[in-house]
Amino acid sequence: MCADVRKKAACILVALLMFPCFMVCAQANSGAAGSTISITDSAGRTVEVPYPVESVVALNSNVPEEMIALGAWDRITGIDTSAKKKVDQGLYPQLKEVSLVGSYDDPNYELIAQLKPDVVIQWTSWPPLPDEVAQKLEPFGIPVVALDLYRMEIYTSEVELLGKMLGKEEEAHEYISFIQDQYDSINQTLARIPESERKTVYFEGANYYETYGGADYGCGVPGMIRAGGGKDLYYDQKPYYFTTNPEDVAERNPDVIIKGISEPQGYFMEDERTLKDLRNNVSNRVELANTNAVKNGQVYAISFDVTAGLRKKFGPLFVAKALYPEKFQDLDPEAFLLEYLENYLGMPPQGQYIYPKI
Repeated sequence: MCADVRKKAACILVALLMFPCFMVCAQANSGAAGSTISITDSAGRTVEVPYPVESVVALNSNVPEEMIALGAWDRITGIDTSAKKKVDQGLYPQLKEVSLVGSYDDPNYELIAQLKPDVVIQWTSWPPLPDEVAQKLEPFGIPVVALDLYRMEIYTSEVELLGKMLGKEEEAHEYISFIQDQYDSINQTLARIPESERKTVYFEGANYYETYGGADYGCGVPGMIRAGGGKDLYYDQKPYYFTTNPEDVAERNPDVIIKGISEPQGYFMEDERTLKDLRNNVSNRVELANTNAVKNGQVYAISFDVTAGLRKKFGPLFVAKALYPEKFQDLDPEAFLLEYLENYLGMPPQGQYIYPKI
């Protein structure tokens, strides 16, 4: 989520993708016109929603892309400012005429009520919290479901739940299988790398020395690193994101440094110059000169287009390839990403995603 909500912060799929699904209990008359189903969302809340859901207001900017991938973009009736920014960048041309309902943290409840969606989908732990939003919308009979779609530990379960609500169970199954096949392949190789030989990764966000805490979700970044076979440098820190200091990074001595691309470029990288400049900036920092990462040339700049929000499902492939190139000679993360863009979003390639190329 974090790169999608830069106003609040410059914010693995492994075997974890096989986590048990969230409970999705259909009533006896499920499937009939006017029926409902009772689901348990990612915040642990039991919510009754129409089945199938025919209209959605998304206060979570990851939801529109997943609905497009499931073939349900025409059921999106409202989006927040973060999703609108992506639309304006050309990422979701299908949604140009969809209503803007405010920001995720300051939604326009009156406009949402006017749209009369079957359900509102929002984040699980970014305020206002789901129960607060649900209370505001209760007079209008609009249920609220909490999903994140950036926490790769529960990503599969959330896609399954979204597919269930939309009546797109088969599409969700096919989509998950498409992604899981890649991770089944890399997991076989990662399983042969002992913990003692796994590389430590410092992932820097948009700002200097901004990083992510691995003792909690860490905006999904630590889980992405672990899914790629790395060990996150700040495994002992609980804040989702925080500013560390150069001396501490140097003392922890990462084997690999990955620098995320700054806003406003974010999506749609067109050439390698921005990535190259960022990589050189990190490599040339005097305070990091003696780290293993800089001494061994294992410093990378990477686009948030493959490491932010729901795109974290691609991040572990890039991480695995960067950390262990000799073990993943046949792995082609960009080819997989381009297949996704073409087959699920109907979009052309967007440029280079990592520098140096892997």
